[in-house]
Amino acid sequence: MIIDAYTHCGVEKFQPLPDVQAMMRTVGISKAVLAQHLGQFDNSYIESCVRSTPQTLVGVAMIDAAGSNARSALDKVLESGAFRGLRITAEMLVSAPAIASAALEQGLHLVLYCPDGTEVIAAALGDLAAGPGRIIVTHLGSPQVAGDVMTRGAEVLALASDPRVLVTLSGAGMACFSPHAPLHPLVRSVVSEFGADRVLWASNFPVTGDAVAVAADLRLLQDNVWGLDPSAIAEIQGNVANRIWFAGSREGVG
Repeated sequence: MIIDAYTHCGVEKFQPLPDVQAMMRTVGISKAVLAQHLGQFDNSYIESCVRSTPQTLVGVAMIDAAGSNARSALDKVLESGAFRGLRITAEMLVSAPAIASAALEQGLHLVLYCPDGTEVIAAALGDLAAGPGRIIVTHLGSPQVAGDVMTRGAEVLALASDPRVLVTLSGAGMACFSPHAPLHPLVRSVVSEFGADRVLWASNFPVTGDAVAVAADLRLLQDNVWGLDPSAIAEIQGNVANRIWFAGSREGVG
């Protein structure tokens, strides 16, 4: 089973659901997590996508977590029953930890984007309330590469001591060209430190490129370019995402 643990879907930015589904068919992806894009707090389109195909899609909403109406916006997301996650930025997490805590307590997974690296959120994570929701750091924590050298990225490994935190293998193309050789040691370290049961493969489509580019990134995992324990591949390419995103009750969806 192959599950895309983070792909974009939209009509004002990126590509609509039929294009996402076409990519999934080409690559052989059976299920996907639709993540809202930055700056969009109207989650109705993703909600409609999830309701149209609840067996294969889950949604990640986004709200203005630091805004004056943040709590009512979170309540609306929860009441819809269509979302399993809430996407927030590192800036939102630091400025509005109460909203992040409330989401975790209500069982939403926090999908956390750290464009300036993960050091800025390390202390804040310790102050978040406990709850059934997990914290998913996207895009390997946003490492940086200059030339052929990774200049930022190992900081994400410090988060491995928090059992709530998972990491997506995605977004490498934002740091360097495929096959992302400067990031290979980081990938191996993430899998080693977090464990394969806390790592999820994701496409970051269409930021990563078209279906051909997505398939090329997936082959890095499937062909074991990183030299992982072979048993880790099935976990990372789908089993973990299936447990985190698709297991359990999805009341209100369908």
